[in-house]
Amino acid sequence: MRGWIAIAALAMAAACETGPPMTPAQCQVADWAQVGFQDGAQGRPAERFVALEQACAAAGLPANGAAYRAGRRDGLLDYCQPERAFRLGLSGGGYGGVCPPELDYHFRAAFSDGARAHDVTSALRSAEGAIDVARSQRDDIERKIDANELGLQRSETDVERERHRGELDRLGAERARIDDRLREAERDARDGARDLRRVRSELGFRYGDW
Repeated sequence: MRGWIAIAALAMAAACETGPPMTPAQCQVADWAQVGFQDGAQGRPAERFVALEQACAAAGLPANGAAYRAGRRDGLLDYCQPERAFRLGLSGGGYGGVCPPELDYHFRAAFSDGARAHDVTSALRSAEGAIDVARSQRDDIERKIDANELGLQRSETDVERERHRGELDRLGAERARIDDRLREAERDARDGARDLRRVRSELGFRYGDW
């Protein structure tokens, strides 16, 4: 089901390009085998031909479906390579199930490896980002605590002293919450780094450096 959804999404994206898929002038001189090759090499769905055919038909020009399909098959031989599948998964992209059966299995396996690599690298980056945010928030809290402690020392009335003490209590509680988030993010980062090392070890340089 996910594959069909991805195919539909790709077809919709193709149909929503700026302007018609092909202009009348392009339809008139189109090398349909080359058009198909380019679409196959970019992993576009077979349904894209329908949009191309309709655009040309509106201009009273025919589209060569046989040449397009032959070119697309050749283009898919370029697209449906494990290294490309891995990079697609690593980038967080989706696979629309466009590869022919004899290439699909290996493409999906490499795509799955790339998706695993994407997941662990994304989790580590997310944890590192959370650490940066928590540390920044803690620094801000510390500055406010310092300012209120100085204000408390310089207070001349009970009202001022009570206000600063109340603010220090609030800031202290907030600092404790931030410290909890920071420890959790640091724990997530350690787990993420461990998971990344494990996946790198499992995949090695099968798909090149990443």
